[in-house]
Amino acid sequence: MSRTRAPSMPTEHQVTEAHKAVTALHPDARIKSVGPEGVVFGYPDQSTPNSEWHGKSFSAETE
Repeated sequence: MSRTRAPSMPTEHQVTEAHKAVTALHPDARIKSVGPEGVVFGYPDQSTPNSEWHGKSFSAETE
């Protein structure tokens, strides 16, 4: 039997691309954490409306 593949960390390129995409939509967004689950962003200005991505990880890998 094959082994279950271990979760991998996003590459530096994936993190950079995710950051560019998110800051294009919300310039104040900051990277909160990076892990196997993806990149999590924080939004310091809470007066902006929440989007469907608020609080969710961004990952380039599909499930």
